[in-house]
Amino acid sequence: MRKVDTPTRRVLRVNAAAQYVSTSARCIRDLVQRGELPLVRLSEHERAPWLIDVRDLDNLVERRKTTL
Repeated sequence: MRKVDTPTRRVLRVNAAAQYVSTSARCIRDLVQRGELPLVRLSEHERAPWLIDVRDLDNLVERRKTTL
């Protein structure tokens, strides 16, 4: 069984967030733009990186669970 790395940071940039939930950065950006995934703003600067809270990613996964 492959070991999954647990992030040690509370917030992740888009690429790391995508890797954490096994999807693409484009998917993460789309979720943010649709309002399904909130951003963490640590700076008011318009070019500040998009930061995603790991807890919000975990909640997203929980909400998206389904059975066949």
